[in-house]
Amino acid sequence: MRRMTYSEDMTPMDKLCVEKGITRRELARQSGVPIRTIEGWAKRTRTSPNVYQLYKVAQVLGCHIEDLLELDRIAQGESGRA
Repeated sequence: MRRMTYSEDMTPMDKLCVEKGITRRELARQSGVPIRTIEGWAKRTRTSPNVYQLYKVAQVLGCHIEDLLELDRIAQGESGRA
């Protein structure tokens, strides 16, 4: 399977995958989180992650849950609501 390459608009999860040298599919297999869920997070189409799933992904990537969240995007979304 083709490894990801680094780009500016990547999610923190994808950046960590690149650093660890694993694909999303490998991350899904090792964490037990469905590949469609991980791809949804990476494409930012699934924006309400399950905390338990984030925990399992963070364990595989060797980071904290907070490292996977895009807090600036979350804050922008909340400030844009009326």
